[in-house]
Amino acid sequence: MKFTCDLCGKEGNLPILCAQCHFCIHETCASSYLRRVKAIRHNHPLHLTYSSREVPQSDSPFCQLCVQKVDIDYGFYYCSSCDYVAHLDCAMDKRNREDINLLKLTDRESNELEIEDLELDGFVDLATYKVKKINVGEDGIEILTEIEHFSHEHDLKLSDEVENNKKCDGCIGAIFPPFYRCAKCNFFLHKSCIELSRKKRHPLHQHPLTFLPKTPYRSKSFGCDACDQSCNGFTYHCEKCKFDLDVQCSLILEIFSHKGHEHLLRLSTTRYSQNCNSCDFKSSPHCYQNYQVLRCITCEFALDFKCAILPLNTRYKQHEHPFFLSYAVEDDSGDYYCDICEKERDLKHWFYYCADCSYRAHPECILGRYPNIKFGGAYTFDSHPHPLTIIEKTNDHPECRKCGEPCEEFFYQCAMCNFSIHKNCLWKGQM
Repeated sequence: MKFTCDLCGKEGNLPILCAQCHFCIHETCASSYLRRVKAIRHNHPLHLTYSSREVPQSDSPFCQLCVQKVDIDYGFYYCSSCDYVAHLDCAMDKRNREDINLLKLTDRESNELEIEDLELDGFVDLATYKVKKINVGEDGIEILTEIEHFSHEHDLKLSDEVENNKKCDGCIGAIFPPFYRCAKCNFFLHKSCIELSRKKRHPLHQHPLTFLPKTPYRSKSFGCDACDQSCNGFTYHCEKCKFDLDVQCSLILEIFSHKGHEHLLRLSTTRYSQNCNSCDFKSSPHCYQNYQVLRCITCEFALDFKCAILPLNTRYKQHEHPFFLSYAVEDDSGDYYCDICEKERDLKHWFYYCADCSYRAHPECILGRYPNIKFGGAYTFDSHPHPLTIIEKTNDHPECRKCGEPCEEFFYQCAMCNFSIHKNCLWKGQM
């Protein structure tokens, strides 16, 4: 007997049938879907629903997890308090739901769970710094001119100077005023980075994330689980899962507005193969690292995290003017080449533009291969007696003391004993 499952919408041969209402489902569907689930970043349980009459919408709603349409003629998960809809498989995906059994929770425990989420959502803790000096501006507004931040041993002073080739030690973005700087060492923090909260929830992870000024890993850097880029700045970290978000990715939540697109974008936390409209990279549904994208529910626009966090303006080496991110499909230059690498640019891809010099370049040429690494800092390792400085690249390509190959980019160097080593070789066995 062939039938269409009233829960998943797929065809089958042997249904489980309700004699009274003729409701037919697969035997596997009867045991696969929980009656209630708790989605990450949603304060109420989602209930298994298979009636479109419970959803007060005339058009097919969008799944809040994958940002694709939901056919409400079949089964779905639903929160009537918030009109929140999710596909069956999206809500059941372990990355999208909290690992709790709602059926075993009492009403009191369920209410406490909702209150806990609400308290964390509203949690803002500015105890990351202490105020040392305050000035009062002409408009009567207090200005914090000197602070003590828990990430640094020296006091930081407010500055409005333009600094070329300086990076914020928090988000690793180019330094623009207003920012705080250390008078004794090469340490900078954007004003926005001193105001980051100590804990937060993020839709990409099921546990609360803790703000750490330094990565807990031996390598002194971490791989961001959203944009898949190496970073040595501040991290939002889950110790239980070894999950990390850099500062820029942590600021992207469920609904996101970007100047490169006219509509609002929604964060999709479900694996789905789609090309990024900025760089044309296609994330694979089978790849864990790159499945997170921001999708437009109005059109077919999509943006991956790597492009979503591209700085809207930045600086390049000794170039005197700032560069601005451009989204134009075409420009009036007459030629479509990168002025740095002199290779052809794809007209559909975003690029950086200096209007003062009519200078255009690929994002990777402006920002470098490791845009979220601040080079020049010294770190101590158990495997070497002296501090090692992280180097982006040099002209002489020194020989790696471990493997003997030349160190071309992103390596460590000791100024005291002429010692150089690849970042990967640093962890291969004992030196």
